[in-house]
Amino acid sequence: MTFRRDGILLAALLTLLALPALAGPGRDPLAEAASAIEQGDGISAEVAARRAFRAGASIEAVAAYLGEAALLEGDPGEARRWLAPGRFDAASRQRGFHALGRLELAEGDFPAAARAFDRALQAGGDNARLWVDIGRMRYRGGEQHLAAEAAERALSIDPREPQALAFRGVLVRDSQGLPAALRWFAGAVRRAPGDIDLLGEYAATLGELGRYKDMLRVARRMVEIDRTDPRAYYLQAVLAARGGRDDLARRLLWRTEGAYAETAAGMLLEGVLEFRSGNPALAVERFAELARRQPDNPMVARLLGRALLAVNDGREVVDRFGERAASPGATPYMLALLARAHEQAGRRDLAAPMLDRAALGPDRTLRALPLSEQGKLEIFRWGGDPARPQVAVQMVRQMLSQGRAAEAAAFARQLTERYPGSADIEVLAGDAALLAGDPAAALEFFGRAARVRWNAPLAERIAAAQRLLGSERQAEEALATYLAAYPGDRGIAASLGRRAAERRDWPKAAVLLRRAAALSGGAGDPELLADLARAQLATGNASAALASARRAYRLQRSSSRTTGALAAALDVTREGETGSDVLLAKALRMASQPALALR
Repeated sequence: MTFRRDGILLAALLTLLALPALAGPGRDPLAEAASAIEQGDGISAEVAARRAFRAGASIEAVAAYLGEAALLEGDPGEARRWLAPGRFDAASRQRGFHALGRLELAEGDFPAAARAFDRALQAGGDNARLWVDIGRMRYRGGEQHLAAEAAERALSIDPREPQALAFRGVLVRDSQGLPAALRWFAGAVRRAPGDIDLLGEYAATLGELGRYKDMLRVARRMVEIDRTDPRAYYLQAVLAARGGRDDLARRLLWRTEGAYAETAAGMLLEGVLEFRSGNPALAVERFAELARRQPDNPMVARLLGRALLAVNDGREVVDRFGERAASPGATPYMLALLARAHEQAGRRDLAAPMLDRAALGPDRTLRALPLSEQGKLEIFRWGGDPARPQVAVQMVRQMLSQGRAAEAAAFARQLTERYPGSADIEVLAGDAALLAGDPAAALEFFGRAARVRWNAPLAERIAAAQRLLGSERQAEEALATYLAAYPGDRGIAASLGRRAAERRDWPKAAVLLRRAAALSGGAGDPELLADLARAQLATGNASAALASARRAYRLQRSSSRTTGALAAALDVTREGETGSDVLLAKALRMASQPALALR
């Protein structure tokens, strides 16, 4: 069997010269290889394993070590050459099949990964890290409940295993919130303080909790350990962008050397930086690709729409989002976006109805999302197997959009039996039950899903089901509990604030809406700022209300909501006596808004 590139061997020889103890007499080179792998040093592991081979060890004895070393060096082709034949001796059989499973998982072949992990389990006793990787495979495959079982199995084998602690942290972050997850990541880092992957998870969680100084400290520690690892620079870039230091964010992002260029997170950050730097055309490129990958993501749609308007391409906005805006469930933001696009084209006659609808506020009627073009393609491609994961969601959505709610609910229930470990399927079944008029069944499905994957849309679904059951208090508790677990969620904070305003609990509304406005993106949300101004006026904080209302009006002058809020604030503060009347008249011409009730 041939060996590898001369450059790698030269680097390995230099490593040996720098560390003469590795070549000391009487040392077991395979033990050295295992130790190097444990430390993440693929080159040293390769050198030690090859030395064992030259000393007479069989290919079966060294294949697992050489394959795992190649994985660490980022050479999947070489790793497959050693691992795919499955020729391992008894002592390294579990190691070899475990490494093969990781290789298959990295390349997205889940059935092959499962087969390799099964053979690893058969080859040796219980192994905590093996169960962690089995859990990761299940997690990536949408089997969240089974992933949680694997994490528990790993911790029962070795409660101090850092990888098991960190994986449990990921699952807890998904199901119980950021504060609960933090202790798991902290425990993992204490046991493996030099592990870049663990430090990255820990830093990201600190950032989501708003503990930016702690996040920066951990990110800088990552740079000290490995100056070439891109994650530390990406995390710092996000932090810099959040603080408005776009030039610094851009420099830090460059230092990732394109590692995040094709990821959703990287595209989002690049697009935002380009847009804020006055390069909307470049922002359009990034957001358009992201929208292609995530056609149902409303945030991406909003960003793309804003960028298109900034390059005066209102026609593209209409082409892309016209159908969405025409649907009964269109958000006020999307309607305002389309109105501006029509105004750019000189069609104020088409813009006016959009603005009228936007002025009415969000429509909280439960509706199925319309089937996207990508969804239609999936049905065409996989329609012969409607229960296939790639097409199941689209099939249910199609049934619901065609008014076949009972059929959709029955089909979704069958899917939960076929995929009992999937929280995604449970959410789908809950959606179908909710739209079929069975909120109790929906709540059961949502509750099961929330035990392993709890997010803002699911919290909103649970609240909607509770309201349909007549439990407004429990609906609000569901959202409040979620906000306590994920304190950075602007949408949930705003939703709770608006609910409080509807009950005229103005002090609570002001606190929640002010919190939402202070979170990322809140300062650029005109409707949120208008609602905050309304609450601030009601609590007697007229000067703050005026500041909020002015900012809202600057952001969106064509909204009766922002216009009415500013008119009310000016009237109360007595600033610009005639100005408030002019604005009030303008708002009344647009539409009647709740903010005007304060006058």
